[in-house]
Amino acid sequence: MKSQSQIIKEIDEKQDAILSNLNFESIVVYSFLKDEYTKGNILSNFVFQFVFRSYYRLDNAGLSDEIKSRFFELLSEKQIDLKTILSELHKIPTLKGKKTIQFSFATKLLHTIDNNKPIFDSEIAKLIKSKQDGSDKETKICSCLKIYDFLKELYAKLKEDYKIKKVISKFRTKFKVDDEKISDTKVLDFIMWSLGKLKKEKQNSVKGIGDCSGKK
Repeated sequence: MKSQSQIIKEIDEKQDAILSNLNFESIVVYSFLKDEYTKGNILSNFVFQFVFRSYYRLDNAGLSDEIKSRFFELLSEKQIDLKTILSELHKIPTLKGKKTIQFSFATKLLHTIDNNKPIFDSEIAKLIKSKQDGSDKETKICSCLKIYDFLKELYAKLKEDYKIKKVISKFRTKFKVDDEKISDTKVLDFIMWSLGKLKKEKQNSVKGIGDCSGKK
């Protein structure tokens, strides 16, 4: 896993590009979801569910309707045990008939309930150089729990670093949001996600240089 100092250095050096890579729409939609969730009754709030599925790409992940229904039930129940969430979602097959570990979506569920919990996704995985592994349900879940513990500890340390605090402050100034609207954890998530995107785009552009076959 990448060290805390390496991540701080990258964020500090690329802070302008990181913030430029983010847009107001993402912040506005996130704020909408946060506000709607606090109103309660999300199982009957189909606008919330539709926007949530679109924003977090649940509809693009090959999930069955049964998985998505169970996901919102767990969210409504305020289930905050990651192992339980992963186990519950694993019980239901995807559209391809497979039972899978939905680590990223589970962390998005946790973050919606508690905005101080970090989110794990493919961009964060690349950034911290860590991903779920294992050959069976139990080892996969154990892997997820270890990664999430690392991520929570990493975020806690990053939020205490003065360089990161400055970038978080710049984010708040640019997008006009205080810590009541968006937590420091979510601001850091936006920053980390954006950095991961930038690194991915750079890697893809390098791969394309001098390739006459047309393949990427």
